[in-house]
Amino acid sequence: MLIRMEYHLQQGLPLSYRNASLFQGMLMQRIDREYGEVLHRSERKPYSQYLQCHEGQSIWVLQTLTDEAAMQLIDVPNLQQNDMLHLEWLGLSTKITAVKRESLTHDDLLQQTFFAKCPRTIGLQFITPTAFKVQGRYQNYPTVQHIFSSLLQKYNAVHTQTEISDENLLEDLQRFISVIRYNLRSIGFPVEGVTIPAFIGTLVFRISGPQQLVNLVHLLLWFGTYAGVGIKTAMGMGAIRLT
Repeated sequence: MLIRMEYHLQQGLPLSYRNASLFQGMLMQRIDREYGEVLHRSERKPYSQYLQCHEGQSIWVLQTLTDEAAMQLIDVPNLQQNDMLHLEWLGLSTKITAVKRESLTHDDLLQQTFFAKCPRTIGLQFITPTAFKVQGRYQNYPTVQHIFSSLLQKYNAVHTQTEISDENLLEDLQRFISVIRYNLRSIGFPVEGVTIPAFIGTLVFRISGPQQLVNLVHLLLWFGTYAGVGIKTAMGMGAIRLT
């Protein structure tokens, strides 16, 4: 489930991707307390969210990966047009001016990717700052290994009955996926007084090998548009779009 909410700050002050954690905090205050505790204990969150601010338009995007998460994070908070959201840390209120919902079932995702004939070239845009945690350190540049390792872990954490498990799969992905174009730059993402080194920009992949592998790459990347990629996707990092 994806819910895209346009919002307007009553004070007219601009927000950016840096403020996404404030929306996460506001959301946690509106959900069931017991479910909030479950999320707090979970290493991999069943949702992602981020802020998009472009050409005067401000949008909060909230995406859930399971039916339970959709109910608890979208239905229970009952986020509707004209609803007021209170960002306590800034002492600000914002009004939801428009709401758009989209849904993509797992079966539909499989039919559109894994059981289709997908193109061998695909573009990936990192909308918000993205980073990986590698051997205890932040990595602020993408590699095929770390992008798809992150997506596989997120996918398998949600879809336990259709887990993608192949000890050689990551090696195959690195072997058959080539980055043919990129336009990236480094950027920081502030979290609790610390600035995480990250990156934004675009990549274009070319996929060789069997068609089934091509389709699997599309499956994982489309899943990533809901789950995000890399670390702290529940706080506003790692949002991606396919181009």
